[in-house]
Amino acid sequence: MVVKPFFLYFIRIIVLPRGGSLCLSSYWNSCWTLPCQPAVAMGIPVFILAGLLVHCVFLVSIFDIYFSSPLVHGMTPQQTPLPPPAKRLVLFVADGLRADSLYELNSNDTPQAPFLRSVLENNGSWGISHTRVPTESRPGHVALIAGFYEDVSAVAKGWKENPVEFDSVFNESKYTWSWGSPDILPMFAKGATGDHVYTFCYMAESEDFGAQDAAKLDMWVFDHVKSFFNSSRSNQTLFSALNEEKVVLFLHLLGIDTNGHAHRPNSREYKENIKKVDEGVKEIASMIDNFYGNDGKTAFVLTSDHGMTDWGSHGAGHPSETLTPLIVWGAGVNYPQKVTSQFFEDNFLKEWKLENLKRLDVNQADIAPLMASLIGVPFPLNSVGTLPLEYLNNSAHFKAESMFTNAVQILEQFKVKMSQKKETTLSFLFTPFKPLSDSEQINFLKQTRLYIQQQKYDEAISLCKTLINLALEGLSYYHTYDRLFLGLSIAVGFVGWTTYVILVIIKTHTTLSKTVQANNKESTVLFYGFAFVGMIIVFFLLIQTCPWTYYVYCLLPVPVWYAVVRELPVIQDLAANLLSLQISQSVGFLLVCVLGIEILVFSFFYRSTLTIGLLVFAGWPVITQLWVQAKATALMWTFLCVLLAIFPLMPVVGREPNIPLVLATGLLTLLISCFSLASLCKSENKYRSNEDLKVHFYQMLSIALSTYVVSSTHDSLKNKQGLPLLNQIISWMTLVSSSVLPLLSPTFLFQRLFSILLSLMSTYLLLSTGYEALFPLVLSGLMFVWINMEQEALQHYGLSVKPKVTAPDSNISFDPASVYCFLTVFSPFMMGGLLVLKVVIPFVLVSCAFEAVQVTTQLSSKSLFLIVLVISDIMALHFFFLVKDYGSWLDIGTSISHYVLVMSLTIFMMLMNGLAQLLTTKRLELPRRTKHHST
Repeated sequence: MVVKPFFLYFIRIIVLPRGGSLCLSSYWNSCWTLPCQPAVAMGIPVFILAGLLVHCVFLVSIFDIYFSSPLVHGMTPQQTPLPPPAKRLVLFVADGLRADSLYELNSNDTPQAPFLRSVLENNGSWGISHTRVPTESRPGHVALIAGFYEDVSAVAKGWKENPVEFDSVFNESKYTWSWGSPDILPMFAKGATGDHVYTFCYMAESEDFGAQDAAKLDMWVFDHVKSFFNSSRSNQTLFSALNEEKVVLFLHLLGIDTNGHAHRPNSREYKENIKKVDEGVKEIASMIDNFYGNDGKTAFVLTSDHGMTDWGSHGAGHPSETLTPLIVWGAGVNYPQKVTSQFFEDNFLKEWKLENLKRLDVNQADIAPLMASLIGVPFPLNSVGTLPLEYLNNSAHFKAESMFTNAVQILEQFKVKMSQKKETTLSFLFTPFKPLSDSEQINFLKQTRLYIQQQKYDEAISLCKTLINLALEGLSYYHTYDRLFLGLSIAVGFVGWTTYVILVIIKTHTTLSKTVQANNKESTVLFYGFAFVGMIIVFFLLIQTCPWTYYVYCLLPVPVWYAVVRELPVIQDLAANLLSLQISQSVGFLLVCVLGIEILVFSFFYRSTLTIGLLVFAGWPVITQLWVQAKATALMWTFLCVLLAIFPLMPVVGREPNIPLVLATGLLTLLISCFSLASLCKSENKYRSNEDLKVHFYQMLSIALSTYVVSSTHDSLKNKQGLPLLNQIISWMTLVSSSVLPLLSPTFLFQRLFSILLSLMSTYLLLSTGYEALFPLVLSGLMFVWINMEQEALQHYGLSVKPKVTAPDSNISFDPASVYCFLTVFSPFMMGGLLVLKVVIPFVLVSCAFEAVQVTTQLSSKSLFLIVLVISDIMALHFFFLVKDYGSWLDIGTSISHYVLVMSLTIFMMLMNGLAQLLTTKRLELPRRTKHHST
């Protein structure tokens, strides 16, 4: 069996005309020297532009279909008619505080937070607040204070700005004063009506993961609250405002979260921060009680926005992230309730030694209506929380009225949502949410009011809970009302576009229907037929006053399928050719294609699939003549495939940093580059120059500096000395220079590729925290062997190999540790950008290797481009229906990234191809005395 280059073998099987007798040499030359014939009815530039437009529409569609905001506006505020028990409320949010970290006892059976332990045992009620993933700061605070679970569009704002307007307890209060992080407080002030929500924030630069002690952020809050109350005694206006009713004081405590990220939740720093927060809460509570003369009209709430994993991350749905503490005490709050037994699926009660105190668990959004009920403000208009009655120490009448208010407030959202959908849907097509029709709503409200008048409060409360559950189901029903319709429109467009691209491949690379002349009359009828269909769609959408994006999604399939139907003769000829083959052969080929694509889709969810694939590739030389012709190359290929197969089995999250492994990788890279430099110095290449050696030396120096910076930064942060300024400067200079230095190296194949590797490795080392540092090195080694195998295969066929690369003639739990060499102050977009760069670097390496193979073998990229386009579109259709708009950031983000990745593959491949051409073929010439010219 002769050896064939991978991609040429693939192209020969897929696109070479059946029955043709072209040898590989003539096929390469025909692909390289002849321009691709106009595909179907449009030229290649038009085809590419159309493809870009279609893919942009497909890409944007998921955000319109799956991630539109669920919020509605126009509801009437609902407020409990009875007087509230509290005049003011103090909300403490200990950012990143886990429930077990607060409630568990120390090894000597002393509480982690003595004051708060005393409160839950003697003065208030306690439980666990179950946060809904994504467990991030902004969604957590929105759930706590506004009572709803924020949609995914918030991530595009970096968790800092309001993507949509919403109501909150702060907005409904008479006055709200807040202290804490500039990432959290402003969003509630900007969303408030009027000028009654005041914020006091420290500088954003204070949120430094490398700081000596992040607890200082909480001390800043406590100190400023004390100063604020002290200053009010000499400020009559402020003093009067503080003595008003419906006042909220919000203390956002970020230190625990910052220490958790930097040192992990089991660290001494994290636990010490909890003690400092406990002491601070005790002092603030005592000071406020004294300020108001112990009038018993202050309610206190302490909770957290999210927890944290043992490895210092959050965002996903692990219990350590979703279970947060809730302690409520003061005016209107129940005292501790003694019980003999209580059942929960977890074993926390026994571990925390709280078996005899009733545990009252809530959903995080339930805290907003609880706070609103305590101080008597209207429930937030967009709240979906259910009032936890067991926390209230009030009359049954008050509880029933409050629950009724809660039910009406959620029902108002349902009615607005239903009205909006009804207005934009034809009456004969509108399908209402039957469990909560207009008559059912009236019956629920009348019966509940009757129960309250008859003092049947338990029955009224039960009916209100039923109404709330139905209203929430109805809200979800109308929010996703058009999802199936729009999804089918996009799917029809997908299928049409994929069919069209397949026809492009067939028309370009076979003789099918080359001589068929289009019938002008039939073409005219076909055109007007599709135009008529388009007009019907426009009319249908117009009378329903649909958004303009609906027109795009529904009309897109029309021209796409028009282009497909125009090529009916090609389809007929293809069908005839397939029918002439043996059924087993046709079915077998189809099954292989389907199975291959499904395996690719499967690998997105189960990384171990990639391991199996790499192990299969590792054995490829054994079944070919390469094992006989070049044993060294074959052994190296097998070894590197097996080595690379280990990486998909390694943990993605939950691993501890392994800085020594990063340093070892840097030293290994430096050692390899030394051997390369020695080889370059010994070579008698007439094109070699001193400038080439200097560039190589500079890149080695860059690797050495990167290795030093990683080690130095890790030691500095470990000693709580922050990120050294010199290290930060070196890191950013390395990042900038890594894109320039390869352009100064010679364009000889392996010299240029090795220069690219060194430059990218210097940046990748700075972004690594463990085993992943080895990945680009192993991957590049495999790419070098691949190129060598391709060249040996070409030489076996007696074809020329280009020794010089010239221009042709035609994959998130959030862990900031990876970017600590560049910055330690929290900046979501900057950190996110650096992490994206870390992901892109391996793609650049592969693209450069692919460019080298493509140029040296003179293989046309058009065929590969079209085949990849078909495969990526079929995969994208899979992922389109697998997109999630619920769950953790990890689940949501993964489903989005799968779809976006394959949808962006076309654009990304073009960009990577262009970047690869730039890196592999262009050279910057610096002024020098002696110039060496290559011929």
